[in-house]
Amino acid sequence: MIRRIVAAVAFAFIVASCGAAPPPQTSGQPGPPPPMSRPVAQEGQMCAGIAGIACGEGLSCQMPPGQCRTVADAAGTCRRMPQVCTREFRPVCGCDGKTYGNACTAGAAGVSVASQGACSAA
Repeated sequence: MIRRIVAAVAFAFIVASCGAAPPPQTSGQPGPPPPMSRPVAQEGQMCAGIAGIACGEGLSCQMPPGQCRTVADAAGTCRRMPQVCTREFRPVCGCDGKTYGNACTAGAAGVSVASQGACSAA
């Protein structure tokens, strides 16, 4: 009889411990690092580059003409995106491979100029 009681208590203890939470980590090892946040640049500050710095709201990262195609991890400067552009037709090829009517319309789309003239069909 005592054997049955001891066996039943042992069985209940084993079943109860299966659903218990694991013990807290006390090995002295640090936990996972917190997620990284990228810095946000304001107007006139450096953006992009190897650090991938983003521009703040309403700004786009504008690189010097041609730099997006020749410099890996190129950096630019945060500039306000134009709200109004002239309709002057002086096509430019954007760093996104699309042709824009002029440099202003490329900038309004948040795109830097890769070269003057229409993009070539490659």
